[in-house]
Amino acid sequence: MNLNLPSEVNDFVKGLVAEGRFTSEEDAIVEGVKLLMGREQLRGEIQKGIKQLDAGEFYDEETVFNEVEAEIDKVEAEQQGS
Repeated sequence: MNLNLPSEVNDFVKGLVAEGRFTSEEDAIVEGVKLLMGREQLRGEIQKGIKQLDAGEFYDEETVFNEVEAEIDKVEAEQQGS
């Protein structure tokens, strides 16, 4: 794949490589794309959560905290047993 980047983006990427932040321009671009992929995944998860809320599928904070505390108690009990 060949990319034609705007000059300000190209200069930025070259600067990152010159500073030693990345070993190559390709590595810098790959990192940027990975960040973009993560952002898009997060958007999808947020959208999924919004749909669940709209459908009435949610837990109140008391239920969540009770489940978290039970899990903590379970982990602590396992640690004391070992």
